[in-house]
Amino acid sequence: MASPSPVLQVLVAAAVTAGTIALIAWGLRRAKPNVLSDTAGAIEPERMTAWLTVIGGCALSLAGFYGVLFHEAGWGGLVTVLLGLGVAGFMSPSLTSVHKVTWDDESIEGPSNLFGPTLGLRRTRMLWGDIARTGTTMTGYWFVESRDGRRVYWSFLYKGHGALAAVLHGKRPDLELSAFQ
Repeated sequence: MASPSPVLQVLVAAAVTAGTIALIAWGLRRAKPNVLSDTAGAIEPERMTAWLTVIGGCALSLAGFYGVLFHEAGWGGLVTVLLGLGVAGFMSPSLTSVHKVTWDDESIEGPSNLFGPTLGLRRTRMLWGDIARTGTTMTGYWFVESRDGRRVYWSFLYKGHGALAAVLHGKRPDLELSAFQ
């Protein structure tokens, strides 16, 4: 029996990856936030996904390092090492509470800057009435932006992000929220 063509293998891998991401997004949208009451809530990146990404990045880095040391992988191995370290490094803050988004009757607080393809370490707090607009970044993060330009970011990888969208709609029905659906 002949093996499948490389094009078919790529198409199947792409379809499986897209399906997996869609399934994760569907589950996280319906998941309960870490904290949710009538007056307050908190969402944060789903830890299992973060751990798998960090472990995968470390494994990729180790594989590249092994290739450089024992199989003369050259520049390709070095690029693999750096790619793995980048993936693990960018996702590791999501294993802490630095990327948590919290809200109460008066305000929302959370990560306030992007660092490359991920969130940085800086945080900000803004009153519900100070929010001027909502949107989506080029890298897929959602945000609310205050009149003075400060932003709070989160993504579909946040467990219970649908609850935040509902609270935002309740506090500010005048804002366009279609980006969060």
